[in-house]
Amino acid sequence: MFHRFSTWWRALSVVLLSLAAVTWPSAAHAGTTPSFTVLHQSAVTRLSAKGNSRFNVTLGIKHSSAKPLVQVSIYPRIIERSELSPIFSGVGASGSAMSTTGNFGLDCVSHGKVTFTVSMFARTIGRTSSNCQSRPARLHLACARGQCDGVYPLSYSVTVNDVTTTKWSLLAVEAASVVRPLHVDLISTLDPSSLRRSGSVTAVLKALAQHPTLPLTLTADYRTLAAIEQSTTSEAAARRAALNQAVASPLHRVIAAPPSDIDFDGLASNGFPSQVAQQVSLSTQLLRSVTGRYADTTVLLSGSPTLAAIKALANAHISDVIVPDTSLSPSPSTTLNWGAPFHFAGAMSVTALSTDDPLEQLATNGAIEPGRRATLTLATLAFLHFEAPNAPAIRTVVLLLPVTRMKSSYVNDLLNGFSGNPFVVAASLTPSFNSSLVATNGAPATRTLVNTASSSAWSSHNVSSLRTLIGQVNSFNQAVSSPEVIDALSVAVARAEMLGDPAVREAALANASAALNAQLNKFSVDQSSITLTGPGTALPVTLLSRANYAVTAVVHLVTDRLDFPRGSSVTVELDSSTKSLRVPTSNHRGSDLTLQVIVTTPNGQLVLARAAIQVRIAGNSVVGYLLTLASLLVLAYWWIRTYRRKSKGRHAR
Repeated sequence: MFHRFSTWWRALSVVLLSLAAVTWPSAAHAGTTPSFTVLHQSAVTRLSAKGNSRFNVTLGIKHSSAKPLVQVSIYPRIIERSELSPIFSGVGASGSAMSTTGNFGLDCVSHGKVTFTVSMFARTIGRTSSNCQSRPARLHLACARGQCDGVYPLSYSVTVNDVTTTKWSLLAVEAASVVRPLHVDLISTLDPSSLRRSGSVTAVLKALAQHPTLPLTLTADYRTLAAIEQSTTSEAAARRAALNQAVASPLHRVIAAPPSDIDFDGLASNGFPSQVAQQVSLSTQLLRSVTGRYADTTVLLSGSPTLAAIKALANAHISDVIVPDTSLSPSPSTTLNWGAPFHFAGAMSVTALSTDDPLEQLATNGAIEPGRRATLTLATLAFLHFEAPNAPAIRTVVLLLPVTRMKSSYVNDLLNGFSGNPFVVAASLTPSFNSSLVATNGAPATRTLVNTASSSAWSSHNVSSLRTLIGQVNSFNQAVSSPEVIDALSVAVARAEMLGDPAVREAALANASAALNAQLNKFSVDQSSITLTGPGTALPVTLLSRANYAVTAVVHLVTDRLDFPRGSSVTVELDSSTKSLRVPTSNHRGSDLTLQVIVTTPNGQLVLARAAIQVRIAGNSVVGYLLTLASLLVLAYWWIRTYRRKSKGRHAR
């Protein structure tokens, strides 16, 4: 009985599984929402004297047999910045819509794209064009005369097959002339991760190059620049070419940006103030090498800099810095008194600007499609203008655009959006630090850093290792002709000057030493024994090199058994795999000796190679002289006897 029941149950299970296998694909298909994307939307619209305006929208809609229905709604304008976050996250505006278009069909969807126009009216309905829509799309802007300026939330609801999807956007409305537009300093940054995304990075750099009349700034830390300089792949060549195109315009500037984990305070307090300046100059040197452009004096700092670090930079004659918004207390973006340069209490010689962290988060939010994200960014900038539209002095916002987190389409839409935008203007970075702007518009003259911690601990071994390494690398770099090798070693040293535990720092120093030793191991001295055949014979010395670059070196010959009339040190250019020297000698003492050959850099601080060579001196022994004398005596005796015999023979005749 039990066996029969279990067999029946197994058969039923097979049937149910078969039905599920048939119905699951259908269910999955039915549950898939035909999504849409906002490919483009006008970020700004201007009301006419009659209170009318319009804006264009381009949607990307997945293919469907049913005609998509669209509804656009507008909500009361935003008063506080906190109201923007729900728009970005997709939660949407609170409260009811001010006006809605109602559902209208789209009759001109082509290749999954459709562009339509939305008309707005504050007082009277104007003429509208509805070539694409099944009926005109109109929104009533419910605002009092002269009070329509502002940024308004928009919602787009697209219905296909009774499934509705909603997305949120923003629209800036201009009703009166703008007195003082917001200045926007755009800074595109490259970091080491850009080396792994060559295609997209190249596309973004090309997009930047397409806007030569728009002021913007580019930067990269020395790790990235050194890798770009040294890479020989075709992808790297394309990326480097795109970077050069991006900075070709005189309005496109470059600045230095050291890595975020550099211990500026630790360097200064442990006797390495010159390395603080080197951290900045290394980036500027590489920018010059890679792009051919000289860097401006502003330095972009990341991470969480301390006041001690700012002081160390000030002592290195760095006067203008950009710091992260979140490194300050309070964050300027959370207040209304942002937009002006400031000083740090305790480091008044340094002038600073802060980035805008919420704007950067929006610009890098990959969950929002590039077209809508560009619109949201431009509208947010317009809202920042409206926070103080009649400010007596210029206000500046710094927007970071990390290249590795950008799409070229976003960059193009964003930069195109500055054209004809009355609320914002792209500005050059250097004028934003003008001392006359400090403490303007109610902004504080000084600000406080969040990070008050002292620098990380350095062990005595860290200090001695770094001092030795700096001396060796500097000595080697002065002798080397290859900029790539010089930069690679300089970067290895700079990367060891980091925040953190002494053991971690020592490991980084060991890595830098290993990089130097890898270069030193390319040089050697031929240790084959040498035979000098007599006094005054030139001493042959052969140097070997496996380097693909030239090095200026000094060969030191050390022995007390030979004299060198022209000196025991010889300067030589190692520019081939084998370099032979012939050094004149004199006053040989003894028959065999050991010659020390030491090859150093020109300043003598670093040994490139060394060897002990056995030298044999032939023809100088007493036995040799005696044998020679005996041979001469035998020859003389033979000659005398021969002469006497010939004389006797002549007398007999």
